[in-house]
Amino acid sequence: MMSPLTPIKIVALLISCVACGALGGYYAASFSPIPAQIAIVDVQALVKKAIEKNAAQTEDDAKALTARVKATTDKLVQQGIVVLDAQSVLNAPEEAYVNIE
Repeated sequence: MMSPLTPIKIVALLISCVACGALGGYYAASFSPIPAQIAIVDVQALVKKAIEKNAAQTEDDAKALTARVKATTDKLVQQGIVVLDAQSVLNAPEEAYVNIE
């Protein structure tokens, strides 16, 4: 016949469940990659690409490019991401670079 669960056995069971859950969560978190909280925009490359497409770069084209960069980076800033220019970055993971179309 099974022995009934006493309050001491229930508390011990709950403590062991909490400990196992905490250890499992810690173990899973230690192997999960942390996404970069910094986004990088290569403004120089964007300008170079725009000039190659149209050798007669106009002020309106530059304003349009600036507006696209601002619109894209504003969304990132609202998510709490810091945006840097690529010329200031020494090294970063590839996924940190923002693609602006």
